[in-house]
Amino acid sequence: MVKQVVLLAGGKGTRMRELTETIPKPMVDIGGMPVLEHLINIFKSFDEFEFLISTGYKTEIIEDYFYNHENVKVINTGPDTNTGGRVFNLAEYLNDEFIVTYGDGLANVNISNLIKFHNSHKSLATITVTNPRSRFGLVEFNEDSQVTNFIEKPTLDGFINIGFFVFKKNILNYLDEASILETLPLVNLSKDQKLFAYKHEGYFEPMDTYREYLKLNEYWKSGNPPWLNFAN
Repeated sequence: MVKQVVLLAGGKGTRMRELTETIPKPMVDIGGMPVLEHLINIFKSFDEFEFLISTGYKTEIIEDYFYNHENVKVINTGPDTNTGGRVFNLAEYLNDEFIVTYGDGLANVNISNLIKFHNSHKSLATITVTNPRSRFGLVEFNEDSQVTNFIEKPTLDGFINIGFFVFKKNILNYLDEASILETLPLVNLSKDQKLFAYKHEGYFEPMDTYREYLKLNEYWKSGNPPWLNFAN
């Protein structure tokens, strides 16, 4: 039974220096609440989970904020540790099965359906993927270079990893302290035919830039943030 969530929150957020010089990126406020708490609330909408927040950069800020939060444990996994290394360093705290996701992106992933999918294939690992939307509109034109159409920020054909992994604890056999979760561990899992993809067709928004931070706040101000309108 999957009842534990690891939130990766140790990076420096160097692309958002306007906000992250003094706080970790997952503690940036959206509507007066850190991104991390929004993430926790997504999971709480489905069930009661234990949360392990894997920290590094300015860990004391996250530790202080979540000091009295029920079912939340903050663990410093090192200031410069890669994502796979952070999971590896949590080995003594991990249940037999657990979810891992990034502490700086929001999505309306249906957590119950994700867990059902993971249980259905009975394998070691599940990755959540989605079709990304282009940041730019496209221009179409004919063989004579005459413009025929404009397409406003279309959905692209390929799939990207958005986190929301579900792992059995044996994933640790694919990791070490230097691992980058998104590279060799996932490649080796796929080679061993132990990695399955759960397709998410709803909302996903990383917070990688100041512009995206402003957009997330506008969504919150609307009173109907898309990360709380859960996909089927």
